[in-house]
Amino acid sequence: MHVIVTGAASGIGRGTALRLGRRMKVTVADRDGEGARRVAAEIEAAGGQALGVEVDVTSREAVFAMVESARRAFGPVDALFANAGVNRRNPVDQITEADWDLMMATHVKGVFLCCQAVLGEMVERGQGAIVNTASDFAIMGVAGNAAYTAAKAAIYSLTKSLACEFTPRGIRVNAIGPGPIDTPILASGRSVEQHAATLQKFTNTLPLGRMGQPEDVAIVVDFLLSDRASYISGQILHPNGGQLMW
Repeated sequence: MHVIVTGAASGIGRGTALRLGRRMKVTVADRDGEGARRVAAEIEAAGGQALGVEVDVTSREAVFAMVESARRAFGPVDALFANAGVNRRNPVDQITEADWDLMMATHVKGVFLCCQAVLGEMVERGQGAIVNTASDFAIMGVAGNAAYTAAKAAIYSLTKSLACEFTPRGIRVNAIGPGPIDTPILASGRSVEQHAATLQKFTNTLPLGRMGQPEDVAIVVDFLLSDRASYISGQILHPNGGQLMW
């Protein structure tokens, strides 16, 4: 089995790539090429097979080149975890056009391109599994982060449409909606003090009483990409400590 994981140099992507590396060949893809190669080396040191690849998911050329490199290394792509993401937190009146475009290009276009690049061969074989990273905020919304939440909501809608189109052809497509996970993206744009306060706030308010860790999400992705989830498609699962219940 061969899986591509994007945004895999750190955080949820890294944690998931390491977990999947126990049972699958992993193409570790990230715009941080050196980081991707470090994670690939970790997987290999643990006895797995991995390839670290630099990719800009906003570029069709780069995405298709990354997938071709993955195929040359490990053969057909059986699974995809489209996880690359960035964040810019600002009130609506301070969101720049550049930041809005970055959110949409990275999250929505990035997921679309990665899915498009692997779906053809999955259809030919009549099997495959895809998981896209959305967010709790795709359902909840949140003040001060409208561009990010809009992009994540679009990913969920895209996931459902992909599932409608491709599940009859043997490809399951699902999304995850993580809640508060202690990753670099949570710290981005915050001072050390602000980050500490954010961690404490979630610890105090989450029903489970603790911050999520990348492994908490990796377990869910591993499940969705496995045969154990063979009757699940078009869904969003929320590893979120109880932040969102619906």
